[in-house]
Amino acid sequence: MSLLNQSAQSKMTSSGRLDFQWDAPPAPGEVIVVAPGILWARLPLPFRLNHVNVWLLEDDDGWTVIDTGCATPEILDIWEKLLAGPMGGRPVVRVIATHGHVDHIGLSGWMVDRFGSQFIGTFAEWMWARVSHTHDMPGSSAAHRDYLVNNGLEPSDAEELVSNRRGFIDLSTPLPGVISEIRDGDVVRLARRDWRVIVTGGHAFEHASFHDAESGILIAGDHLLPKISPVIAVYEMMPAADPLGDYLASFGKFDDVADDTLVLPSHDMPYRGIRERIRQLERHHIERLDAVVAYLKDPCSALDLSRKMFPKVEGLANLGFALGETLAHVNYLVRIGTVVDVSDSPNSALFQATI
Repeated sequence: MSLLNQSAQSKMTSSGRLDFQWDAPPAPGEVIVVAPGILWARLPLPFRLNHVNVWLLEDDDGWTVIDTGCATPEILDIWEKLLAGPMGGRPVVRVIATHGHVDHIGLSGWMVDRFGSQFIGTFAEWMWARVSHTHDMPGSSAAHRDYLVNNGLEPSDAEELVSNRRGFIDLSTPLPGVISEIRDGDVVRLARRDWRVIVTGGHAFEHASFHDAESGILIAGDHLLPKISPVIAVYEMMPAADPLGDYLASFGKFDDVADDTLVLPSHDMPYRGIRERIRQLERHHIERLDAVVAYLKDPCSALDLSRKMFPKVEGLANLGFALGETLAHVNYLVRIGTVVDVSDSPNSALFQATI
């Protein structure tokens, strides 16, 4: 039985290919001009997803930087090359974070302090980053440990994952203490263009994309990546959250974005074909939901389900990420009544499908 209803199926019957605009990304410290006044740079990341795209928008008073990468010596060196080279030594007057993950916001404090820049972003992402990127935040380690153990990890493995997260925190400089908040539907003036702010949930609580309909450009952050789905995961702060429901509901916000719009994603390559990409992402998650229901014909912990859903995942750290993504699909199904927690213990979740 598929969870994909007939109306959704009718939207997803056509197939197509994305149109990629460039064959290769810019080299470290160099840029590609994607449109007048908009430069594309790429920063290396110390993760499995080994890069992030950042966007440099030129105005009369200086530069706006959209996303900054995280705090590593290699990234800092590349920023020095960009600032002195393609950016011509002109100041960074605005720093924008599409969302609060460390590869996007990690160097925002450093850049704001260096130039006295205005920091712009959504309030929830600024607050989430301040909480999650701060050492010894009261209650955070205990909540993380309980979340992992309740979903099937051994206490020793849970403790290792809690300890490992502390290394992530060191990839962020202290975050800006003041924010210029943007909200869904706001219009911001950047690179001599008016951009409509599109705020969405799913990958983050208040992820911001920027759409210039006149130029046909969408700065999409992590929300609409061309080849992979962004991480849609449940975290210990909100263990009963439904980020997948938020993500699937977000696609309607892009209905008025023309299909030939140039989409500038935070990872991989710019592309055209937003309608097809949304269909692909919808299809992917519906297939994953169907798989969860099939696996949960018998009661199963979230950890054991994660191993079934991600059989090629190796290493405890990656299993932790898989657990969060698995729970996103489980929580969606719990919300619609297709899956229930059948455990008789409040501290040990055990899920089973009802159909």
